[in-house]
Amino acid sequence: MEFTDPYEIDVPPGTRRVGEGPFWTPGDTVTWLFRRFDFDRDHAEVRRPMRVIEDGQAGAVLWMAGGTETVDTRIVGWEDSNPHDVPLKDRFRPPAEAPRRIKAPGSWRGLGVLKIVPPGVPFSVWVLLKPAVDGTVRADWYVNLEATHRRTSVALYTSDHILDITFPVESMPLHNTDGLNPNGAVFKDVDELAAAANYGAWPREWTDIIRSNGAKLLDHLGEFTWAFDSKWETMARSLVSRTTTNSSQNQEHQRIRSGCYTKDWI
Repeated sequence: MEFTDPYEIDVPPGTRRVGEGPFWTPGDTVTWLFRRFDFDRDHAEVRRPMRVIEDGQAGAVLWMAGGTETVDTRIVGWEDSNPHDVPLKDRFRPPAEAPRRIKAPGSWRGLGVLKIVPPGVPFSVWVLLKPAVDGTVRADWYVNLEATHRRTSVALYTSDHILDITFPVESMPLHNTDGLNPNGAVFKDVDELAAAANYGAWPREWTDIIRSNGAKLLDHLGEFTWAFDSKWETMARSLVSRTTTNSSQNQEHQRIRSGCYTKDWI
């Protein structure tokens, strides 16, 4: 099985792939950087400091506690709004008409996130910790489709591919006695991925490639048991109990909006 990156991202010379040494040391802090396909225009990027939990040939595991200060981006003209809330026809205009982007201070919503990064694939697996209504901690498994990762001694570079996968169907949990179950998967932000092509922000081919990557992952989920191992949820829960402050508990990771489809939507 092969995945395809729809476009190359701008990274410093001398980067290497995840899974290739020298490796980070557990406890190190590295910066996770999201660079858009048009990064060279505005040089606005999302920057997230993350603590190394594990790193080796199998991949990297990184943690960010709730309330961690980050650098986000905002769209000029909508500086007070999350970019996800900007109307699609404005957000995804063709490159010659596209709005500028600027850096803005931010912080991580929810209780924390553990990111598991397998080598050589255009996605990472997230365990999102959130406060449940009964006062306990809820753990959500999440796939962020993104550019195949490049790394340095202090940073990891990727690019968000808009489309995400969640596993919110309680009757079809991701983990069961037979292994990994893809049948409860839901694609998130399908409307935004389509808008990027429909309004001319990027070629339709890129949207098709990203869709294909998501479908291939779900069709071959059993090949990524390391990334989806339930031990990562146990790890995330232990980390959130030690590092989360009350100030972050009333915040929430980006909600699931309209534009979501089951895994058979393609």
